[in-house]
Amino acid sequence: MKPWLTVGEGAEYANVSRDTIYTACERGELRSARISGRRAIRLRPAWIDAWLERHAPDVQDRRNIGDTRNGAAS
Repeated sequence: MKPWLTVGEGAEYANVSRDTIYTACERGELRSARISGRRAIRLRPAWIDAWLERHAPDVQDRRNIGDTRNGAAS
């Protein structure tokens, strides 16, 4: 694996859209490095992994809430 990924490569790595990566970077949720001025963004796979891990509990919580609302949990 390459040490630095473009936004497109990072999106493919995380299995999300490029817009999701850009938004996470703009919000400061996903660590990124800007090169060549403001336009070029580079990401490290470890940064993407950390971002995904931080958001994993949120997904799990939503599943549990959804199960309770649908009567699946007792």
